[in-house]
Amino acid sequence: MTNAHLDTSLSISDILGSPTAESDALALLQRDSEVYQRFCSFPKEEQQKVLSFLQGNCGLPILYDNFFKKIMDPVSHPKRLERFLSAILSQSIHIHSVLPREGSKLADSGSLVIMDILVELSDGSLIDVEMQKIGYAFPGERSSCYISDLIMRQYNRVKSEAKSTFSFKQLKPVYLIVLMENSSNEFRKVTPHYIHRQTTSFDSGASVHILGNIIYISLDTFHSVVQNINTELEAWLTFLSSDQPTDMIRLVSSYPQFKQYYEDIIAFRQNPKELIFMFSEALAIMDRNTVKYMCEEQKKEIATLTEELAKKDSVIASLQAELAKLKNN
Repeated sequence: MTNAHLDTSLSISDILGSPTAESDALALLQRDSEVYQRFCSFPKEEQQKVLSFLQGNCGLPILYDNFFKKIMDPVSHPKRLERFLSAILSQSIHIHSVLPREGSKLADSGSLVIMDILVELSDGSLIDVEMQKIGYAFPGERSSCYISDLIMRQYNRVKSEAKSTFSFKQLKPVYLIVLMENSSNEFRKVTPHYIHRQTTSFDSGASVHILGNIIYISLDTFHSVVQNINTELEAWLTFLSSDQPTDMIRLVSSYPQFKQYYEDIIAFRQNPKELIFMFSEALAIMDRNTVKYMCEEQKKEIATLTEELAKKDSVIASLQAELAKLKNN
């Protein structure tokens, strides 16, 4: 269904319920001293997000890791994740099982590769869905590690099960889907493109099957360039990229099934304790990731400056050599 079939009678209260006053929202939080204390520790901008949601004025930031998992939980709501993945991959997806999130240790640091949502499909393929508030530095290098972990997980399991009958032909494709709320410079440079699908080919034209598939989705770019909702993929990306009333009304008008997803979000208005604790956890993760991102950006900047200084030193040395020659002559 497209925007040609909009239900213009919809209002935000039809989606998020009856609005309440800010004083009532605050009173709801103040019923539990621990909840209110945590709320008061939030940055002012995040406090306003909470109050606006509790008042029924807007939705929730779905791409916060724990909110996404609550709404898109592959155990509780497998059909939702299947429809989302089907829209991205343009093929029918059927989830067979949900796999543990912890992966292999990275030898250089001892840290673990952690998958946000990892599922196995009915054909044995693996899909890892990653959510990022800030697009990390070195996205290609990071993604290569995640893809390698997925392939080795599958290899170890299939080889263990097949034993002497194992063949590499038994291995299935693995997919890494990275959703970025604020994409890094590599992706901003190619605006207005917002979906970045890895393609692998060989200069000889040889047809070789590569297991790893990486898809980056720049939600910030999508939100800035796509004005209408004409496909199910655009519907999903609107759902993930915006919590604003006008976008929510457009989305539910075009694709009514999303109203149920928003109703699950509304439930948080009746359970402020879970809402605040999930916000608190999301902000803690954001803080850690922001510090990590800033450190990496500083390292990149230092490396660039060091390279530029080395080039300048080389030029100065060359000029000094030329000057010495002129003096000798």
